[in-house]
Amino acid sequence: MKVNEIALGSSGFVELRNTGTTYADVGGWSVQACSGRTPRILATIPPNTVVPPGEYFLIVGSAFSGTVPAGLVVDTVDGSGVIARNRHGAHTDSVGLTSSSPCREDAPAAPCPHSGQDSSLGRDSASSDTDHNSSDFTCRIPSPGEINP
Repeated sequence: MKVNEIALGSSGFVELRNTGTTYADVGGWSVQACSGRTPRILATIPPNTVVPPGEYFLIVGSAFSGTVPAGLVVDTVDGSGVIARNRHGAHTDSVGLTSSSPCREDAPAAPCPHSGQDSSLGRDSASSDTDHNSSDFTCRIPSPGEINP
């Protein structure tokens, strides 16, 4: 599972994508928001949640106006990035937006000028991951639950 796309704010979202070839049991996984240097739990995925290959799981802010086929609602998606952790607490993927963010992998992703419904940070359509947020994530038109354009 990869952090595939993110938009901040109460209308924002975190999109996780199963980039594997088998079903992924993500029950008990957590997504943590980084605020300053301290991650905090944004959401914990319910037990027995399974994501098919190539599909998505969304965590959306309370003011999100799109469709959420599989996901959770939180007050807001805030901070300087997010970390996905498996049910054992191991880091599986992350994206950070500042050089001090504990969420970043190598150089941080450049924040978009707008957030929420206007723009998002996302990977390419293949969800490529080089462990360098600055090259893996670019600003784009939000496409939660769909392949990134």
